[in-house]
Amino acid sequence: MIYEFGHLLLIFALFFSFCAFFPFGLNIVNFCEKNLLIIRKISNLNFLFVLTSFLILEYGFINSEFSLNLIANNSHTTKPMIYKVSGLWGNHEGSLLLWILILTLFTFLFSINKNIPKNNFFSNILGIQNIIIFFFLLFILFLSNPFQRSSNPPLEGLGLNPLLQDPGLAFHPPLLYVGYVGLSLSFSFAVASLITKNLNQNWVIYLRPWTLFSWCFLSLGIALGSWWAYYELGWGGWWFWDPVENASLMPWLIATALIHSINVAEKKQNFMNWTILLAILGFSFSLLGTFIVRSGLLTSVHAFASDPYRGIFILIILGLSTGIPLLIYSFRNTQKNVKYFLFSRETALLLNNLFLVIATITILIGTLYPLVLELINNSKISIGPTYYNRTFAPILIPFILLMAIAPFLSWGKSGIKILLNKLLIFSGLTLIGIIIFYFLKPSSIFAIICGSLSISLFISVSLECFNKLNSNKRNLSITKRLKSLPKNFFGMIFAHLGVAVFLAGVTGEQFFKEEIEKKINLNDKFKLGKYEILFSKINDVNGPNFLSKSAEFNVYSKGKFIKTIISEKRFYPVERNQTTEAGILNSFLGDIYIVFGKGNLNTGWTVRAYLNPLVSWIWYGVALMALGGFISIIQIIRKKKIEN
Repeated sequence: MIYEFGHLLLIFALFFSFCAFFPFGLNIVNFCEKNLLIIRKISNLNFLFVLTSFLILEYGFINSEFSLNLIANNSHTTKPMIYKVSGLWGNHEGSLLLWILILTLFTFLFSINKNIPKNNFFSNILGIQNIIIFFFLLFILFLSNPFQRSSNPPLEGLGLNPLLQDPGLAFHPPLLYVGYVGLSLSFSFAVASLITKNLNQNWVIYLRPWTLFSWCFLSLGIALGSWWAYYELGWGGWWFWDPVENASLMPWLIATALIHSINVAEKKQNFMNWTILLAILGFSFSLLGTFIVRSGLLTSVHAFASDPYRGIFILIILGLSTGIPLLIYSFRNTQKNVKYFLFSRETALLLNNLFLVIATITILIGTLYPLVLELINNSKISIGPTYYNRTFAPILIPFILLMAIAPFLSWGKSGIKILLNKLLIFSGLTLIGIIIFYFLKPSSIFAIICGSLSISLFISVSLECFNKLNSNKRNLSITKRLKSLPKNFFGMIFAHLGVAVFLAGVTGEQFFKEEIEKKINLNDKFKLGKYEILFSKINDVNGPNFLSKSAEFNVYSKGKFIKTIISEKRFYPVERNQTTEAGILNSFLGDIYIVFGKGNLNTGWTVRAYLNPLVSWIWYGVALMALGGFISIIQIIRKKKIEN
């Protein structure tokens, strides 16, 4: 009976979100505080309804309630508890319920926010959020019911895809969804500004922390998924340009451009049209990612659904949520033409926004073209890394260069003499760094370009810190000068430093990698870079829900034992599936990565081994970017408390 109650709560939420349409519509015509109060109460109730429904379904997963089709198809009594819990969002229906839960949570948090004036603009944002909630509840109740019962429940479940039975994949979807769904608020802010014709910069001040929060979680979610692919899939890479990977990267690029637009709009009362357009596109690309995963157009470990009707429904939501706001935007685009000076920070940020949008369109073409072609004439083609390396990467070169130069530019018109002095110092230090890098013998021109961009960003961040400290209260100690700097400056520094660290990691992993594949017997040795590796032992292991054959490899450097790496091949009897668990020796300067392949005692085993320099810097870089975002959010919150 409890599961029927969970289903009923979703119906209640659908009904109340529909009821919010009426006070929302009345407030558009003539604002009334009573109507706003109704919308706020509905928003709070919907969060309570969906949260309770979600917890009821989670209770079913924990207790292996196989009378529910969702649990029977995605769980098993022998699964470890963490995967019983995360199994809820390891499928289409459960992940969609998690999406709606986060959507109602953001709406609830906005509803109780005390910093934003409770006016018509506030009412419009809540009303638009409830419209989005209504359509997604309609989708889950009619096409993706997580509480559907079985007339003949099985005694055991079918289990969960073994690739998803991993701690990284347990936390990756919630982080990603916070980023995806958080952009709905940016979208609602933008549409509300169009409805109320409020195209001044005031509302942008309130938009910034919500967008930063979403961007930070989207960054962490993408990074965690990339890290999982690196250590779990066994192919030695961290990004494959899979359509679903691309679907998460596109809103991140747009959100990055949106953050910079908000910054300009807040400081200079400019870029308002950019801010509105990017806020609409950010959420639209989030919905596009949802469509790709749930449309049945692709078969992937990321894909949840194969029912085309579900894809059509999401496509309708995508069309409405993108088409209608863009139509309104085309009529309400009233901002006057603004004069941009060539050597100004605004111009640099404008160009970077253009590069980010072009990069997003490039990925969109590469992602959708094979899917569209397959729908038209059933021809299957694959667009892989070669396409993206030749199209996406060149767009990022001027983007990174502008990112490195922009801190030396002033708002408005920059003084040419001062700018040239700064650029001369920057260019000289960067050239020295590139010359030092050249002695590492980069393998190609692309390695030189990527490494040089990383060095230029490191130099830029260092000079910006030096200039700020040197110009800020010189009579104080360095510690006191650091404390006197605004926290949002540190947010920018950490974010840009993160990009530099990320690029250094990409340079090391892509262009200095060493790889070996060979067949070896037990007690054989092989060389990998400066290391000597001994294949020392084979073990049979019984896991909680799998059988494993693990291989032990002893790593030596100059005859000295470093550590033992264990690589496995696991078999999951319930799912009748096999996975490869790579053995990885992590270090700050690089990883030794070993994959244990097929073989036996008579013929030997196939082993693939990689030496991946600086690969961990890829995830350190993203963590620094997210840290920069969180620092900026903290500064905004503290500033609001002081003002209040």
